[in-house]
Amino acid sequence: MTVVKLGGSVITHKSASPPRVNHEAVKRIALELKGYNGNLVIVLGGGAHGHQAAHRFGFGDPKTPKERLLAGVPAIRHNMTLLSMQIERIMQNVGIPAAVFSPFSFVQMHDGSVSSFPMELIQRALQTGLTVVTHGDVCFDDIRGASILSGDTILVHIAEILDAESVYIGTDVDGVYEADPRDKPNATMIPIIDKSNMNQVMLGASSSKATDVTGGMTAKLAELTKLAGKKREIAVFNLSVPGRLEALLSRKPVLCTRIIL
Repeated sequence: MTVVKLGGSVITHKSASPPRVNHEAVKRIALELKGYNGNLVIVLGGGAHGHQAAHRFGFGDPKTPKERLLAGVPAIRHNMTLLSMQIERIMQNVGIPAAVFSPFSFVQMHDGSVSSFPMELIQRALQTGLTVVTHGDVCFDDIRGASILSGDTILVHIAEILDAESVYIGTDVDGVYEADPRDKPNATMIPIIDKSNMNQVMLGASSSKATDVTGGMTAKLAELTKLAGKKREIAVFNLSVPGRLEALLSRKPVLCTRIIL
């Protein structure tokens, strides 16, 4: 059982407006996924499709009134549907039996946190041999009206419930760095993160410069700490480099940050 996060900065042209899927990258990623033999859940980051609309309607700002957040639901849902359907089609075209599960349809939230995330249909889909595709989304929230459910939160929830053996987080950098490598090109990549350095690493991690209402690398690491206590292979890697995802899925050596919790 493997859960793979496809970072929005790779699968979309994140600075493009209106948002556009990076079809060339997604087709290459789909071909790398095709050879995997096992249960597979693919989680899509929102990229341009999610973050631009969410930012426009004030998600990520605690002062935004409930009415404005709810007004943003149709735009975010439209964009995420476009993203997920295009990626589903590309995967099916290369022979992956992909089926999309949109969290808006079944996940409930309470003051920004998940209150209900039923897994029965996802489990049934996996049992029938389907590859499950899900994605960051907007969901109804009984306190705020609506909240963003990040792909990182989804990844961790599914990995916990399904007891995934491997969790791979694809980004547009080689791994986790002491500082943002876009700001500091000489920043050092951290090959292993464990209990001895996790707190220090999180202090140095910074959010992406692109519009992102889900917190960037710091939020990713905070979510991944919830997977502590079980022996899993967890890696943050550069999804934009051809062959690295395929190498991870084949358990071959690859440049990345390994997280041992």
